[in-house]
Amino acid sequence: MKIIKNFALPLILFLPLFFAGCSCHCLRGTKKPSRKPIGGNYSLIGRGRATERMMIDYIRQHNDRLSSTRLQYIVKVYVFESSYEGINHDIAFAQMCHETNFLKFGGAINKRQNNFCSLGTMGYDVYGACFFSIRDGIRAHVQHLKAYGSRLSLINNCIDPRFDLIERGCARTIDGLTTKWSPGGNYGKALCEKINSLLLM
Repeated sequence: MKIIKNFALPLILFLPLFFAGCSCHCLRGTKKPSRKPIGGNYSLIGRGRATERMMIDYIRQHNDRLSSTRLQYIVKVYVFESSYEGINHDIAFAQMCHETNFLKFGGAINKRQNNFCSLGTMGYDVYGACFFSIRDGIRAHVQHLKAYGSRLSLINNCIDPRFDLIERGCARTIDGLTTKWSPGGNYGKALCEKINSLLLM
């Protein structure tokens, strides 16, 4: 009995270390599952994949002059307004990044307009829509995407001045936006590249 007792004690002490070592070895050999890149068939309707942290970090890569307060607010509103109307916030956010040059503006729209998707612009000749607040501008953008992507009624009151001009449900994917929102060129490809970069953050 004494021999067994002397043998059992070291064994009891050794086993946890043995299994801990096995666990660490297994974890080191485990790879994170790779996410398949999104393509032109990515739907305007549904939930986005990006977290608010990913969205903030993505903007910061391209524009480090924004105040943290403004950036965090814009991101939160995009996620909330998109979710409220059933729109994919990845697409809404990527489109905003594309249209405003990562909130640097300087093109056909300026910061004071609170217009985040070039709504109502026609090149540099037409100034485009203006909105009272950041939230209103983002809400109008989301509503405009819903006009393209769905035939369902809006939940909020309509503030998109061009909502009724859209054939409802005519562009349900990024490829659809390429032919309807911005015909020709590489618009859809640019959005896909931005979303895929965003999802790698």
